[in-house]
Formats: sequence, structure tokens, C-alpha cells
Amino acid sequence: MSSSKFNFKIHVFFLVASLARFEPSLGLYLGQRHVNIVNKLENHETLIIHCWQNSDDMGKRYLKYDEEFQSAFIDLFTFQHVNIECDMEFKDGDMTRRGHFLVYDSSHDVRTRECYKWCNWSVGTYGLYAYDEVDHKWDYEIPWPSNNRF
Repeated sequence: MSSSKFNFKIHVFFLVASLARFEPSLGLYLGQRHVNIVNKLENHETLIIHCWQNSDDMGKRYLKYDEEFQSAFIDLFTFQHVNIECDMEFKDGDMTRRGHFLVYDSSHDVRTRECYKWCNWSVGTYGLYAYDEVDHKWDYEIPWPSNNRF
């Protein structure tokens, strides 16, 4: 392969990568991603959440109504695999609801619509809702209880 063809391909790759970084509607996003999970339980109970990024323990948190768990990481596209999964529980009257949720996985879609820079989740008494960055709306995604591991 000639040097000029190789240089052209490199320039095209970086052009596509830079456009994808700033334009999620192209279907790619390379850069820092944020996973946020906010407690929106209608009964205003505390949400207990314990998350892992890959196998690294991110700790257990007790989120009051409107408080959130946040994680940020650099997504290097195909160069690394990142998944974030969480155990969640809350009191619903006399019953404790528990679930295990995969909230981000770089190798496949976890949500109906892919998240790009912001992977926002809202936890309600009926389940998890995912924020759609393109249409700017919340979509009901996963009911309680859940075991959506892959």
C-alpha cells in the first residue's frame, strides 16, 4: 500500500472518529461516558445501590430521594470492555424489592436506545427508566425484580 493511500485512510479514520465524538446521531461515541443513576422512588424510600465496574467494587451507597450515583470513564471503543452492574433494593411497604441490573456494557446494547455521553437511569417503584439523549425523554426499560445479566 502506498504511503499516500495509508495517510488518506488514517485521516478519514480520525475525521469519522472526531465527528462521532461530537455527533452521537452517527451511531458512535468515543470519549468520556457518564453513568448516572438517580433515586426517583415514588414512595421516597432510600435506594440501596451496590455497583461494580467490570470486577472492581464501586461500593454500596444509600441514596435518598433525588440523590444519585455517578460514574465516569473513557470509552476506548474496541480497545477495552467496560460493564457496570448494580444490585439495588428498597422498601415497598412491608416488602423489600431487590434486583440485579446491568446498566452499561460496551460490547452490546443494554437499553432500547444506545446512550452516548450520558447514560442516565432513573429508578422508580416500577423499575428503571433510561433517558434518551436524542429524543430527550425517559423510556421505561427494566421492571423489578430483574436479573438481566448476559
